[in-house]
Amino acid sequence: MVHMDIYVEIHKLKTSGYSKRRAARELKLDKRTVGKYWEMSEAEYARYMTEKGEREKIMDEYREYIESELREHREITSAVIETKLRMNNEEFAPSSRSVRLYISNLREELGLPTAAQIRQYVEVEEMPMGYQSQVDMGQGEIYDAYGKKVKIYIFCMVLSSSRQRYCSFQEKPYTAEDFVKAHGMAFKYYGGRTEEIVYDQDRVMAVSENAGDLILTEAFESYRQYAGFKIRMCRGNDPESKGKIEAVVKYVKNNYLASQTYYGMTELNSNGIKWLDRVANAKIHETTKMVPNRVFAEEREKLTAVAELSEPAQPRVAVIRPTNVVAYKQNRYELPKGTYSPGRNARIEPNEESGRLKITDAQTGELIVEHNISYGTKGKKVPLPRNAERYKETRYDDVRAKILTFFPENDLIESFLERIREIYPRYTRDQYSIIVKSQSRYSQTELNNALRYCVERELYSATYFRETLEYFRGEEVPVKKPKTILLPAKYASITAQERGIDAYNFLLNESINVHNAQSVQAGGENQ
Repeated sequence: MVHMDIYVEIHKLKTSGYSKRRAARELKLDKRTVGKYWEMSEAEYARYMTEKGEREKIMDEYREYIESELREHREITSAVIETKLRMNNEEFAPSSRSVRLYISNLREELGLPTAAQIRQYVEVEEMPMGYQSQVDMGQGEIYDAYGKKVKIYIFCMVLSSSRQRYCSFQEKPYTAEDFVKAHGMAFKYYGGRTEEIVYDQDRVMAVSENAGDLILTEAFESYRQYAGFKIRMCRGNDPESKGKIEAVVKYVKNNYLASQTYYGMTELNSNGIKWLDRVANAKIHETTKMVPNRVFAEEREKLTAVAELSEPAQPRVAVIRPTNVVAYKQNRYELPKGTYSPGRNARIEPNEESGRLKITDAQTGELIVEHNISYGTKGKKVPLPRNAERYKETRYDDVRAKILTFFPENDLIESFLERIREIYPRYTRDQYSIIVKSQSRYSQTELNNALRYCVERELYSATYFRETLEYFRGEEVPVKKPKTILLPAKYASITAQERGIDAYNFLLNESINVHNAQSVQAGGENQ
């Protein structure tokens, strides 16, 4: 519930052309709160406020106690009050959310806001040129040409003296190896590195920090030693201590990404460099009142050159042979049966440190199998590892994916396929194949109706699904003609005796008479 002045501000921003998200950010409100009042007329708002005020609240019986706590202890939190209420009253029923909202509204009504804790800042001295840079990562979203949102992961670096910015992007979260590569590209863009780099406590670079005792991930520590820079780590949950880079991440998200359409990561990074040179580093900086590009021309001379890391060896591509093996260093490594198809290649990625050989599909990247590298042998066939059963799961993934494309908006299909997989673990691929073949003969509506019918009646089988489709369309299910059985010659001349219906009626009547006689006899004995 918001007061009239906030309601008026919401509608002022709406009239000014603000979006709901931007208005929420401007007023420091939750976007759901703004959305609640966005289309509400003044009459509706007045009626809503009246009803809200008249309605009895579940927390009203505790109002007197809560009010006394708030007046006596201005800094007390709703969580502490809730704990006291629950400890003193075993039948206390309101939820934590109800308690929190009620206390928040009561504070506002009584004019008893929480005592604000104001953090005092001191503007730091400007760093000498070439001494310090700051690094951080973030996430953003842009739309592709079809209006679909794409999540983007951002790496940013800024030189503390000249404020020269750098950014790069990728589609997946940064690993330690990605983080190292991003540093290499940033140093290449700047033409060198600073003496010190300031970081947040991110898991891709730091394992832990205990009172300043910093433990870095192995990959990043190796690169730090290679490049030769010092590290200064911010305290946890303290973004203000690296405000320069925080502002850069926000600037990249709200300026560059907001102006882009996603056509691929290569183009996004290429345009990002152009944006840095023409916009981000070409405009007067609000704090220094200088153009970063111009100041950087001087700072570049103070940076320390870093040799580029050599690119890792590219994975080897091998042909999958018809016998379901691939060759690597004069040995043949076995693949699960059914892996081979004409023209299919595998990517072979050895890891000498772990002694493992990963074999994936060269086109899709799908994992086929992992082997232990066979050392000291030649011409040997290396059999599948004992745990190779788990790789068979990928054999019907493609079939499952085809099925899902025919049910784009149906929530039942995944549970239906999962139940089939549980019931027919050895024949899952065959079951899925029946569904795929059925999809080519029926419309989207027919498929959805049949799926709903099978799930409601717990008919978890591809055969039932196919028969349901045939039944709904009114198709005749072809009946197989029984095979003609040829009798041996010695029995061919024998003909079964045929009796008329009278013979069977006679036998039936005789049986009834015998039964009645036995019943009469039994009754006489009982008397």
